[in-house]
Amino acid sequence: MDRRKGITAIIGFVLLAIVVTLVVDSENTESKNADVTEHDYTFSGESEHWTADFEMEGKEVFHEEKEVLQYDSEAQSTFTLTYKGSLDELSSVEKIHFKYQTPGSSMEQTMNFDDLPPDDTTFTERGNTLVRRDEVIEITVEWGDKTEKFTLEAEE
Repeated sequence: MDRRKGITAIIGFVLLAIVVTLVVDSENTESKNADVTEHDYTFSGESEHWTADFEMEGKEVFHEEKEVLQYDSEAQSTFTLTYKGSLDELSSVEKIHFKYQTPGSSMEQTMNFDDLPPDDTTFTERGNTLVRRDEVIEITVEWGDKTEKFTLEAEE
């Protein structure tokens, strides 16, 4: 009788191992069917008084889940705006407002310098904006009574 229990236990473990292998293999097959697009771009541009860079790393994943096409994305981006002139030239400015607009999102920032003048000519914002290589980013900068608009394009 003990021999029969032993054989039954062994058969049970073998069947369990087969089922686990099939499930794991099925999960791997699903992930292999994912279409992943990696993005690692720097967009640059300038106007008369400003330069800007937009660095972005991210990925888009298209995959099928329960026979329905799914989309996931993730990105990390850094927008850097730099005044071409001296810090002394910016010292009289009470407010700087800048905006970037991509086809899929936008970001605006206003900095008030009522009490203290700017202490740097470079301004940085971090985010999670995903931008594709062929897209153009529109920039607007307002400071004092001046406004400049320009675009950023992907570097080759």
